[in-house]
Amino acid sequence: MVQMTAAFLLFGLLFFQSASTAPAPEPMYSVKVNGQPLPLHDFLQGSFGQFELGRLAEIEIRTSFDVRWVDIRPKSAAIAPVLGSGHNTVRFSIRRPLPLTVEFNDDLAKALHLFAYAPEKDPPKPDAANVKYFGPGTHDAGLIELKDGETLYLAPGAWVNGNVRSIGTKNVAVRGRGVLDGSFLVRQAGSRGAGPGANAAPGGSGPGSRNMIYFERTEGARIEGITVFNSQSWTVYARNSHGVRIDGVRILNPSANYGDDGFDLVSSSDVVVENVFVRTNDDCVVVKNTDDVETHDITVRGGVFWNMPNGGNGVEIGFELRKQKVHDIRFEDIDIIHVQRGSAISIHNNDSAIVEHVVFDNIRVEDVRRKLIDFAVVFAQYGLDRPQTQEERLRRMDLGGAWDGLQTYTAAEKPERAKFRGHIKDILVRNLRVVEGALPYSVLAGFDEEHAVENVTIEGLKYQGKPIRNATEGKFSMEYARGVKFR
Repeated sequence: MVQMTAAFLLFGLLFFQSASTAPAPEPMYSVKVNGQPLPLHDFLQGSFGQFELGRLAEIEIRTSFDVRWVDIRPKSAAIAPVLGSGHNTVRFSIRRPLPLTVEFNDDLAKALHLFAYAPEKDPPKPDAANVKYFGPGTHDAGLIELKDGETLYLAPGAWVNGNVRSIGTKNVAVRGRGVLDGSFLVRQAGSRGAGPGANAAPGGSGPGSRNMIYFERTEGARIEGITVFNSQSWTVYARNSHGVRIDGVRILNPSANYGDDGFDLVSSSDVVVENVFVRTNDDCVVVKNTDDVETHDITVRGGVFWNMPNGGNGVEIGFELRKQKVHDIRFEDIDIIHVQRGSAISIHNNDSAIVEHVVFDNIRVEDVRRKLIDFAVVFAQYGLDRPQTQEERLRRMDLGGAWDGLQTYTAAEKPERAKFRGHIKDILVRNLRVVEGALPYSVLAGFDEEHAVENVTIEGLKYQGKPIRNATEGKFSMEYARGVKFR
């Protein structure tokens, strides 16, 4: 017995020594840019890295697993990967700054995001006036408040565990090439989240305390160049603001949480969002009107969007639109690389507002699992006339239906529900192209004859290069839809 015990002790000692001296497991990816190693940040569904691109860059990716197929998105970038003979290296070159997603073996669970950015012009100095400056390294900042004329600057290599709020201000800015990380908000709320900033300050309280960037009643606010990681709620939330400009921002939300929209443009006007990337579990970019003011002149262009499977859409107007008019909205030159839950382009009028003069132009769709176009006037759980109790909303929920959050009603109840419904009209969908995958179905659905979807022009719609000339070819379901034209 003593001899056996001694043998087990010796075996355990040898095993411990062997385990402690064994090499660390090889990372899933390693990347070189022009021969220089690129630091990568891992998350549940893959990794991301970012680098400055001032000239042609040669990219080499080495994987720890066998690779037989590679997709680089967006496909409009026309980047042709070269797979090495050993099936674990991929090489390609890029000439201009853009957010790339590299997928291996058609597996969306381990994508690699490479965010190339243009060299900065006139970055502020650390001691500049009215600048909150974060240099390279990890910083536990918590809630950062911006006042009139102040700039938050995240230098290249900065990883800031914090979120940003500015209310009633003029000319504030968030800029740089660093990362703003919301993981600390998970840990504060008792989640099992891990990583940098485990001991960060709380995210504050009051409006915007759970958003990554919250601007309310601002004028002339700017957000440029940064990467926002792991938001737990609406990520960039512009509320009742005027003159917001957003350029070159990347949003990557690997959380499985529903409700982490990318850009929420709420009751705001004169807004431009351009050259952005979003991967999230809800709407990638959405126009809403919860403050019930006229909402107009919003442009979103040059985006690359990935909507994950827990909810939301690619580009959306709605559901919360209240009573005032929402008009003159443009979505243009956009790549939708994945929509795993909702629609590629959508308008959901859940209230009594008029939505009109909306343009969707030059949008390329690579992978949409359910709906392509979805314009509908509905009774859902987000409107002013929604049932007042959670119990009643759950009882009325149309589970498995075409729209998330739809509320059921009886024929006798429909006239009352119609009093709170609005209109969708004068919509142009031009040069919408499904370049890969199956052709999804589309829906144009009013609520009744008085609350219809009207005057929708669909011009230049193509599926894998083939023109779609009518509703049947395009797999359209239409009800209470008038003046729909295919060209």
